[in-house]
Amino acid sequence: MSVLMWIAGAAALGAGAIGWMRAEARGYRLREEEVVSERIPRSFDGFRMLFITDIHRRPLSDEKLLSNISSVDCVLLGGDITEKGVPFERLRHNMSVLARIAPVYAVLGNHDLYAGKDAVRKVLRESGVILLNDKTVFLKRDDECLALSGVRQPASRKHPYTKFRGNAGEDQYHIILVHDPIWLKGKEETHGDLLLAGHTHGGQIVLPIAGAVRLERFYKKFKSGWYTLPRKAGETIHSSRLLISRGFGTSHIPLRLKCPAEYHVITLRKKP
Repeated sequence: MSVLMWIAGAAALGAGAIGWMRAEARGYRLREEEVVSERIPRSFDGFRMLFITDIHRRPLSDEKLLSNISSVDCVLLGGDITEKGVPFERLRHNMSVLARIAPVYAVLGNHDLYAGKDAVRKVLRESGVILLNDKTVFLKRDDECLALSGVRQPASRKHPYTKFRGNAGEDQYHIILVHDPIWLKGKEETHGDLLLAGHTHGGQIVLPIAGAVRLERFYKKFKSGWYTLPRKAGETIHSSRLLISRGFGTSHIPLRLKCPAEYHVITLRKKP
């Protein structure tokens, strides 16, 4: 094989790899999830939540987003809804898309703060999005309710999280929305039944053998997917569920490898 043929082959292979990585970054992979618990109120059996996090720079498409979704009861945004340099009109468009689906609840992520937290909050407020900034709201059905809490994102790594752990009663099923799962570090209990987080992008670029090379040590353990944690300190059988999403957008480069973009529809099921 001549040098020119080798170079042409390598270039074609490289172009194919880049195309694949772009496709993983731009996809609309829906993950259907079910959470089963005896603590879920009977009237919330079948309650469906669209969870999407780390949108960053991506514009949302009504058609593509809803193509695999029937109906949901609420939308949960896990932070990094935008980032610095993204036009606020894009953020406004994305929020309008989501607000047409169902009531929207959100927490901010670190990139939302870098983009200008006051401006981001203004767009959310004008779009009808409820921002859960160390705040608990109660979703009601018939005479029953569940608690939904959102954790405030610190301004930087130098600033600790507040001591907020939600205002749910002991007998209430409690969902906690937090952008960065590092909020869990050092905690012996979560105080929540279902925790939803993002931030990690699942590593975004996951290499064969080496894995997600860009993740810090904590995130090697809490990278993406489902985990079981203690809701109360000293539990022998952990009862809190944690989902860390790979996220919908990308950070730094618009590419993904072995880690496709995703969003979730989570259905609550009352354990008989």
